[in-house]
Amino acid sequence: MMATNVLTRLVVALGHEHEGNADVTSFRNGMFSEMAQEIRSIADRYDMPRDHAADLVQTLGAVSVILFGPEFETRYIEGFPDEAVIRLTECAMFREESTRGISPPEVNRVCQDYVRHAIEALNPEFTISIPRARCRGDSFCEMVIERRKP
Repeated sequence: MMATNVLTRLVVALGHEHEGNADVTSFRNGMFSEMAQEIRSIADRYDMPRDHAADLVQTLGAVSVILFGPEFETRYIEGFPDEAVIRLTECAMFREESTRGISPPEVNRVCQDYVRHAIEALNPEFTISIPRARCRGDSFCEMVIERRKP
């Protein structure tokens, strides 16, 4: 639990924007890219499914719980081969102890960067969008994983 709290705090801190600083943005993208490659390695090592959108929900959820704790436990609403919807009522990144000094829009940016890099590494044929988010004032987070349109 201590390790997941530390990792969450570090990841959230990556969202702290320094207006107009390309070096910070580049560093953050590099860190998320490295993290995503490790997620892919874990998925490879344990033969975690990721051919379909529903598979990606399962794999992203399992890895995210390991990294960030039980708040990322994913109970998907709908899962089909080309589209899946995730809803979370709690968020590891949007907790008081993780977000000290970091605004909700910065937390939102981190979350979007994390899931985008993770999905891209797990299966580049898919994308993820976040139409609802607790850090944007919604009562839950909703993420939609879809096959990329040609």
